[in-house]
Amino acid sequence: MGDRRYIEEIEELAALFALGALPADEAKKFGQRLEAECPFCRAEVRGCGQAMAALAMNVPQVAPPAEARQRLLKAIGAKPEAATTREAPGTMGPGIIVRKDDTGFEATPVPGVEYRSLMGRDTVLLRMAPKSYYPAHQHHAGEQCLVLEGSVSSDGVTAYAGDFTYMPKGSSHDPLYSETGCLLLIAYT
Repeated sequence: MGDRRYIEEIEELAALFALGALPADEAKKFGQRLEAECPFCRAEVRGCGQAMAALAMNVPQVAPPAEARQRLLKAIGAKPEAATTREAPGTMGPGIIVRKDDTGFEATPVPGVEYRSLMGRDTVLLRMAPKSYYPAHQHHAGEQCLVLEGSVSSDGVTAYAGDFTYMPKGSSHDPLYSETGCLLLIAYT
């Protein structure tokens, strides 16, 4: 009976860890188990991460009314933001330009992971905090990734700043882990 309680405790800790809901001291202890490569702990976190990613991908994206962001910024006393895209000037021809301050990073359901939309969902910046994980997932489109800062590891391979990866449609990989934190430019094709 003691073994079952231990298993249930690990399952609960893994779920709370994946959700970022463990108190800091418990999260640190559980993170040490993961770093020590406890296979049961890693499998549980991977399973929870896959479930979270599946849930996040299956929730339809609903755009709020165009004026909602400006109303919110006004209500909290912040300066309203400029439009996120503008026609490109001069000889560039038709297109858009997204300025560095046009959009900010937004939290994902995964603790320590944020994204900044550059072209809808097709081109994004993904930022991972040091020692953060991004759940295992399957690619529903081809994914091109350029590591701009830091490093990220998956499936026993580490990519560093300047490295480029490509994952074809239908491929999948284990959770991503960033020891140092990283900034990724991701484009879906």
